[in-house]
Amino acid sequence: MEKFDYSTLSFKSLKTLKLIYEQGSLTAAAIELGQNQPTVSYTLEQMREALQDPLFVRSGRGVAPTSRCHQIMPEIEKLIRGMSELLQPENFEPVSARLDITLSCNQYELQVIVPNLVQRISRLAPHIRMTFIQSHVSGHQQLQRGQCDFLLSPVIHDYEALYQRALFQDRYVCLISTVHPLARQQIGRDDYIAAKHLEIHYEGGWKPFYLSAPELQGTNLNIALRLPSVSNFLSTIAGTELVITLPERLAHQIGGAMQIKEPPFSSRFELCLYWNKMTHHSKAHQWFREQIIEVCRELDSPEQGLRGK
Repeated sequence: MEKFDYSTLSFKSLKTLKLIYEQGSLTAAAIELGQNQPTVSYTLEQMREALQDPLFVRSGRGVAPTSRCHQIMPEIEKLIRGMSELLQPENFEPVSARLDITLSCNQYELQVIVPNLVQRISRLAPHIRMTFIQSHVSGHQQLQRGQCDFLLSPVIHDYEALYQRALFQDRYVCLISTVHPLARQQIGRDDYIAAKHLEIHYEGGWKPFYLSAPELQGTNLNIALRLPSVSNFLSTIAGTELVITLPERLAHQIGGAMQIKEPPFSSRFELCLYWNKMTHHSKAHQWFREQIIEVCRELDSPEQGLRGK
C-alpha cells in the first residue's frame, strides 16, 4: 500500500472519514457528528486532496468506498487509536478531571445501574460530564463508530475490535398484585399462558430473553396491555389481573407492594460492559470502567440477595 502524508490529516477529519465509511452516507455521518452536510462534504474534499483519491463514489442514495478507501481504512483506524492515546494525560486525577463520557444502554441499565453510577461519579469526579444514549439493538455499532465510550448490554458476542467484561447475571420473574388469583400458588405453565399479561414493547425490535424459553415456544401470550417503557407506576396500573415478566432486580425496584413469583420456566441473562480499542489504554477510561465494575459488584453483593439465585 502506498504511503500518504500523515501531517496533512487532522484527528477530526480522520473520524469524519471513518464515519462516512461506516454509515455509507454523508448525510448520516453529518447527523452523527452534529454537523451540517456541507461541512462534512468540505472535510471529505480535503481528505480526497490529501489522499489523492475520490475515496467514495455515489451508490444509490448513499456512497460506496473506492478500493483505495478500503485499503487505507485499517491505517486510518490505527491513526485514530494512536492519536486518542497520545492526547490522554499520563496521570489521571478524578477529582479535577474534565471530560465528557457517553454511555449507551437501554431501560434495564438506566433503572438498575445508572442511578448508583451517577451518584458515584458525581462524588469522586464532579467535573466529568456524562451523557446516556439508548442503544436499542445497535449499541455495538454505536461503540464501533465512536458514538459512545461504553456500552452496557446483555447481548454477548465476540465483536471485532471490542473488549468486554461480564458484570453480573439476572433472571426473569413474575410481578403480580397481592390479590391476583395466582398470588397464593405456584404459577404453572398453563396458568401463565392463560393469564393476562402486561408487555413492555421495547423500541428497535428488542425481544426479552424469556420469550425464547422452551416452555413458551409455540404459544401466544394473552397481552392485555402494552407499554413503551418500564416505569415506577407499573404497580399502580397492574391492578388485579395482569402478570408482568421482567428481570428480578428491576422487579424489586419498581414492584412496590406487588408480589414476586417464580415463572414456570428458567430464563437468565448476563450483563456485559463493552468498550473499544481507541479508549482501552486511556487512564481516564480505565478509571471510569472500574467505577462501572464497582457499582455492579455492589449490586451483586450477598446483601442484595440476587446472585442469580
